[in-house]
Amino acid sequence: MKISFMTKEEFLTSLSEYPYKKLFVKSLEEAAYCKTEFFSEGMFGILKIPDKRNLQGKFLIAAYYVKKGAIIFLDEDKVIHPVLEKRKELEDIEEGQELGILLTVLNGLIEDEVPYLQKIEEKITELEDILIVQPPRDFPEVLMRFRRAMTRLHGFYVQLLDVIEEIQGNLGERLSEEDETGWKMLASRVSRLHGYTENIRENLLQLHELYQAQIDISQNEIMTILTIVTTIFLPLSLLAGWYGMNFPNMPLLNWKYGYLTVIFITLIIIAVEVRYFRKKGYLKKRRKM
Repeated sequence: MKISFMTKEEFLTSLSEYPYKKLFVKSLEEAAYCKTEFFSEGMFGILKIPDKRNLQGKFLIAAYYVKKGAIIFLDEDKVIHPVLEKRKELEDIEEGQELGILLTVLNGLIEDEVPYLQKIEEKITELEDILIVQPPRDFPEVLMRFRRAMTRLHGFYVQLLDVIEEIQGNLGERLSEEDETGWKMLASRVSRLHGYTENIRENLLQLHELYQAQIDISQNEIMTILTIVTTIFLPLSLLAGWYGMNFPNMPLLNWKYGYLTVIFITLIIIAVEVRYFRKKGYLKKRRKM
């Protein structure tokens, strides 16, 4: 059995008989998601894989074409080639093991996903610690980057699971008992990864809610301070307004100690109000959560 790597041009100009070759290449060029198509002689599929080196960047695109006695990979982004290089035992594969090779490739594509997701989870935990102390100005932007990354991975796992289930449903009778078990295990692995990303997305949502709560608390504290300041100086503004009218016979207006008396009354009013606000707990510092 033959395992081949080709470019799109090499595949299109190949003299070998490949049914639906133009449709296959068109699907690769217009790749929007992971999918697989079946025909009487075999099947072909597209893989649209998030680049873990830069989850905000372009997707990595690869494709496979399976027919009896051959499996061809179109892998210009070098996604599949490194997976097969690690598995030298596939060089002398027996006839009829095309689906087994595809199974090996798909397993290889997700073999490092759990450690990768764990690292992301650790970074999110660090964000929680930072948020409790003092959220940075760019916190919403950082949070959005994580959410977009998780959305990409989540979508990839959903699409990959659909591909696996379609292969199981359409080609189940052609699978050996060993391969059938392997495909079931792969489906289970992808399902767990999907669940893992769901949990991380929920953690990010909770982190966003915590951030919003912190912002609301800060805004409430500012409004409380402004209210206290306004309340403290309102009686003083009233007092200044009265004496600013300069009506004749106003108390203290012509007394030589009148100015000092007003200052003393003002200080008493401020002291009484500050004591009241402290007693009510409005001037206490908020403890960190």
